[in-house]
Amino acid sequence: MKCDVPKYPLSLAEASHLIHSAGGVLVLAHGNDPGGTSLAVITRDLQQQTRIITENMIEYINGLECWHPRHDDATIAAYLEFTRKHHLLSTGGSDCHQKPIIMGTVNIPDKVSEQFRGKY
Repeated sequence: MKCDVPKYPLSLAEASHLIHSAGGVLVLAHGNDPGGTSLAVITRDLQQQTRIITENMIEYINGLECWHPRHDDATIAAYLEFTRKHHLLSTGGSDCHQKPIIMGTVNIPDKVSEQFRGKY
């Protein structure tokens, strides 16, 4: 069974509409991952990243992935402050899309899962 299928390009507005219409939440994943598809490709400056999110994405997203294996402490702190300021979800994970499997390598506070209780 083929699992690696081409991605269908959608605008953020289209993706947001589809996800929210299905009852889902939209989270900007690995926003400052220097090795992946992220805002780090545009700028490594955290203030500029949060400005890009504010000006172009905030109306469509529900949260940010704050904890990620390639996010440093400064990124985590800046993203957490941003989520608090804008009343967004703060999420995280080990981003396990690769081999070797690295699931469970990022410590995520219990409060992250508690954000979803009774809401979604």
